[in-house]
Amino acid sequence: MSGAIGCLKKEGAIRIVQGGYVEATGSPSPMAESLRALLRDLRGSSRELDSFPEALRRVIEQYAVRRGNAQEPFRIDARIERRYLLTPQGEEAVQALAQQGPADEVSQLTPELLKDGTWRTKRFRKYTISLRPPRLAAGKRHPYREFLDQVKRKLVSMGFQEMRGPLIETEFWNMDALYMPQFHPARAIHDVYFVKEPTHARSIDEPFLTRVAATHRNGGRTGSTGWGYHYDQTRARRLVLRSQGTAVSARRLAAGPQVPGKYFSIARCFRYDQVDATHATDFFQIEGIVLGPDITFRTLLGLLDLFAREMAQAKESRFLPAYFPFTEPSVELHVRHPRLGWIELGGAGLFRPEVTSPLGVDVPVIAWGLGLDRMAMVALDIHDIRDLFSTDLEMIRTTRSHF
Repeated sequence: MSGAIGCLKKEGAIRIVQGGYVEATGSPSPMAESLRALLRDLRGSSRELDSFPEALRRVIEQYAVRRGNAQEPFRIDARIERRYLLTPQGEEAVQALAQQGPADEVSQLTPELLKDGTWRTKRFRKYTISLRPPRLAAGKRHPYREFLDQVKRKLVSMGFQEMRGPLIETEFWNMDALYMPQFHPARAIHDVYFVKEPTHARSIDEPFLTRVAATHRNGGRTGSTGWGYHYDQTRARRLVLRSQGTAVSARRLAAGPQVPGKYFSIARCFRYDQVDATHATDFFQIEGIVLGPDITFRTLLGLLDLFAREMAQAKESRFLPAYFPFTEPSVELHVRHPRLGWIELGGAGLFRPEVTSPLGVDVPVIAWGLGLDRMAMVALDIHDIRDLFSTDLEMIRTTRSHF
């Protein structure tokens, strides 16, 4: 713009008045007239630069787009044009082929060609055996789906029974039955997703509602003092998206499990979280419980170490003390990712009597909820949790589990 103003000022078509304003003088501007003529002539089309007179070519080159100035009215594109001519030898080859006439080219020697002898008049396609054959991409399952299936097969082979639960849970089974008080911060809108319609379940199964309510108020018959607050049964019926797989374990305990017994669940869970390389808003947890009169905390540590080696294929693992409202003692399992370093797989512990007693279980129960997505990252050598759900066909074809 400043270049055009300078040119018009030089030609006397405009002048700069007091205050920095531009004012037309009424004098003609050859440059402005040339620009108008060029814009009318081109009007969105393109022409060879050499087809313009020398004076107009200078105008186009002066107002063509350059690096750092993309607002000019013209753009000059450099294009390479190539022409090919036959050499004398090529002309001779064309004449020879024209005299021979077209020949049929075949790629396979078939029984029919051998039978009638027509193979003698055919021209066979030449093969270069050094070329690599085309890759045949056979159909296969998504590597993460394969990983989930392998985890399930391993647990079943170890004697575990699968347990299932709904994705939409009441706060009762998602939190209350796990001895999480109704004022716990995990119940806030920034941690769980609430269901908009309907907002509440119609009822909660008895006698579990009464027993859990008493445990929260004063400990009930568990020997605990409870949380010491007024338990809101309406709040207990509030519907949320399941935020932890432990809700499936609570339902299993209330349904009368086998004693001794081993159960697992591959549970889809939902939490409001910032998505990054190791966090997602929806994820799978490998949830499990083992119950029996001889179960101890040492049993739990042995199982966690087994899961780290067999499922996550981790070379190193470690335990760190932790706190959860529903287990005591509690522990966190960490494994070393080859690129991301130490990452937490999840928590575990021995269920408190405040959890097991109201649900009708009177033997020790160990429980764990581990991040199956993070296990898969280690086992599949994936460095971003979002890649577990990738639609990149090349990644899907080449990624394999180390199971």
